[in-house]
Amino acid sequence: MSLSKNVNFTHDISKAINYGDVILISILSQSLDNLVQRIKTVEGYQTKKYCIAMKGVEVSTCRRLSEILIDGGIKRDNIAVWVGPGHVQSITMGQPTNMIISAYNDKYAKNLVKSFERTNILDITYSEDIIGTEFGAAAKNVIGIAAGILEGSNLEQKKGPLMPASVKEIGKFIDALGGDPNTASGLAFLGDFQATLFDHNSKNLTYGRTIISKMTTDEKILNEVIDVHSVEGIKTAEALLKVQKKYNERVNNEMQIKMPITTAVHEIVSGKINLNEAGQYMSKKITEALYL
Repeated sequence: MSLSKNVNFTHDISKAINYGDVILISILSQSLDNLVQRIKTVEGYQTKKYCIAMKGVEVSTCRRLSEILIDGGIKRDNIAVWVGPGHVQSITMGQPTNMIISAYNDKYAKNLVKSFERTNILDITYSEDIIGTEFGAAAKNVIGIAAGILEGSNLEQKKGPLMPASVKEIGKFIDALGGDPNTASGLAFLGDFQATLFDHNSKNLTYGRTIISKMTTDEKILNEVIDVHSVEGIKTAEALLKVQKKYNERVNNEMQIKMPITTAVHEIVSGKINLNEAGQYMSKKITEALYL
């Protein structure tokens, strides 16, 4: 594939921000705040419209990515998120997919759909549930690691139960945080499972499988197979559990959020669970999630 002649490359943040009316951001999620601080140095940055084309939750603050932009002085109505199924390797080969755009302003979301949609390749819909879309898209990377752990442990058949179990877990999480639980069954989460749980272009799937095959979470060893810093699900699992803890501290026991699969992923990747036992441990937590 060759890039259009209209695509320009620059390290100049001012030139990039002033190039057009809509700023599309696609970087590692934990680096977004640093980028926003650079954007704030550009005069007139508040008048631009922004679309976040990545997934994650900031681990240090538990902020959704759109909240980082809001805290940076960007108006809510000028912020959207674009997520959904597909890897660039497949899309550039002409494989069609469906994606989803959510925004605080419905009109802005619809305008972005019209701008980006290519019905022979990208069939894009929009959603008013930006909370559910952001949390769901971030969480699917965590589930990708879980799927890789199962694959590496020769428990691939458990990926079937993993799907409804994780939809139940994340649906309840989204509901508690003010989003629509049905979003977990849509494109941002369940709809992205083929690309995340089964497509070996998935970095999260590859990471989960590799820590089992290598029997280590040592980054130096794993980096021979995959760039660990690009595996979004590692930090996202930690961030989601911090969000869970903050929420649970505010509510009574009957309203507590339980996240057995997310907890299992975090415990395994942080070395709290012996990797020889990781597959069976994950299997038990999947069953636990089915009964939430």
